[in-house]
Amino acid sequence: MIRAIARIGGNFGVSFFSPLVSGNVADTLFDIGMTFEQTLIIALISSLFVTGLTISRELEKFGKKE
Repeated sequence: MIRAIARIGGNFGVSFFSPLVSGNVADTLFDIGMTFEQTLIIALISSLFVTGLTISRELEKFGKKE
C-alpha cells in the first residue's frame, strides 16, 4: 500500500513540475506572455489528470491481485 501511495505521489510530482518548467522555458524562448498563475493552473490540471490515471491503474492492479 505504501508503494502505491509513493507511485501516485511521484506521478503527481512529475506531472506537476514538468509543465511548470516547460511553460517557463517556452515563455522565455517564444515570449508567449503567460503569467505564472496561468502556468500553475495548467500544471495543476495536468497533474490532476495524470494522478487520476495513476490511481485508476493502481486500482486495476489491486483488482487483479489474487
